[in-house]
Amino acid sequence: MSVTIEDIQPQLSWLCDTMIPGSAELGMPSASEIGVADKLLPRSLKARADLAPKFLELVATLPTERPADPLAVINAVPVNDLDVIGRFIAGSYFADLSVQKGLGYTGYIALPMDPDYDEIMAIVEPIMERGPCYVEVNA
Repeated sequence: MSVTIEDIQPQLSWLCDTMIPGSAELGMPSASEIGVADKLLPRSLKARADLAPKFLELVATLPTERPADPLAVINAVPVNDLDVIGRFIAGSYFADLSVQKGLGYTGYIALPMDPDYDEIMAIVEPIMERGPCYVEVNA
C-alpha cells in the first residue's frame, strides 16, 4: 500500500513548523502560516513525482504526535533521507510569493532575444575575408 499526503498530515503538522518556524523579527512567515503542508507541498509532490514516494515513505516513519523534542527526531533521520525531506519542505516554502518577496527574489526575468545580425556580420566578415591564417605543421 502506498502512502498518500493525507496519511502523513499528522507528521506534517509538526514537521514543517519545526523545520521552518518563521521569524517575526525578519518578517518571514512560518511554514504553517503560508500553508506549506496543505497548499504548497501537494504541488511540489506533483512537480517531482520521481521523489514524491520516497518523501511520503520517509515522513510516514516519523511520529504522528508532536515529540517533546522534535529537532532531536529530525536530527536522528539519516542525512540522505533528511535531504529528501528538506528539499520538499524548503522547496515548497520558497515557492510562496510572500517568502520570495521577503527574500528580495524577483523571479525569473525574460530576456528578449533580438540579436543585431548586421553588427555580428560586421565583426565576422573581416575574419572571413582574411581567410585561413594558420600554417599546417607535419609532425
